Amino acid sequence: MALYGKTMRSDHSFCCVNVSDALYLIKQSIEENGVRVETRNGPALEFPNPCIITYNNPKERVMFYPERDANPIFHFMESMWMLDGRKDLHFIKRFNKQMEQYSNDKHTVSGAYGYRWRSYFARDQFETVIHRLKRYPNDRRTVLSMWDPVHDLRQDNESKDLPCNTHIYFYIRNNMLDMTVCNRSNDLIWGACGANAVHMSFLQEYIATMVGIDVGTYTQFSNNLHAYDVTLKKLEGMQPDYDSYASRNFTTLPPLIDDIKTFDNELTLWLQHRAVSKDWTNSIFANVAQPMLQTWNAWKDKDWKKAYANAERIGSDDWCVATLEWLNRRKDLFNGSKV
Repeated sequence: MALYGKTMRSDHSFCCVNVSDALYLIKQSIEENGVRVETRNGPALEFPNPCIITYNNPKERVMFYPERDANPIFHFMESMWMLDGRKDLHFIKRFNKQMEQYSNDKHTVSGAYGYRWRSYFARDQFETVIHRLKRYPNDRRTVLSMWDPVHDLRQDNESKDLPCNTHIYFYIRNNMLDMTVCNRSNDLIWGACGANAVHMSFLQEYIATMVGIDVGTYTQFSNNLHAYDVTLKKLEGMQPDYDSYASRNFTTLPPLIDDIKTFDNELTLWLQHRAVSKDWTNSIFANVAQPMLQTWNAWKDKDWKKAYANAERIGSDDWCVATLEWLNRRKDLFNGSKV
């Protein structure tokens, strides 16, 4: 076992500070130890055995590597969309048109995690999970399900969207909420150390806050962890960024939830109306979600001055910096296309 700063690594198990730390470390490992395979999406490297990634600071969820070029606005908006239990594309496709590729009817996605968390199984699993964790703090049966064996295993199932993450386990240790996410097939760059790290850490923070405790560790178990050649090539030249949050001296990192009694209703209201002006009880909507949305709208209109002004108003240092850096890369591409 090798030790890298605060990071520990074995052949297929990685204990990392945060998602940026994980991406660099596991990219190195899969290039050294991965097995070459041909897939329906092109040539790739995959680990020969299941992999485990543990994030010690799951709230440090924002990716800053310019080579990865993560879209922070899409990641944030999709996480909010999931927490609200949505499966319709009306809201989310404005941030990523490719979402329609996973829809059979171009309007909904049947494997949407939020929908499966809160509606699909004819109950809101969040309510059950929160109740069990409050009543039975030593419980080991608190499992959140996304996989439906009756539907998802049918041979005649032609759905374009089946859940890659299948189950989530919650457990309270030292009065903190640990979470383990199980995944059947995981793209290292776009999934595990991309969207998954944001979506699932928001879920963990949501459940922990509703229970009344802080988050602990977040562990991602991937039965098949892989990276496509075309994506790996884009990451050539990456330099380690182990303490991406500490090195940037972030001081303003507000919580997801200020008031547990009103958050769900305000989340639904914001997603439905977005530009509505009201005094939000939960500051994330006025201080983070709204300026991020306004940044996106201004960027789409190619109003760079307005886009930057809105991005600078984002009231969470990590999302603010990531959005400004993302805008810089978009502007460089825009200026380059004009040459």
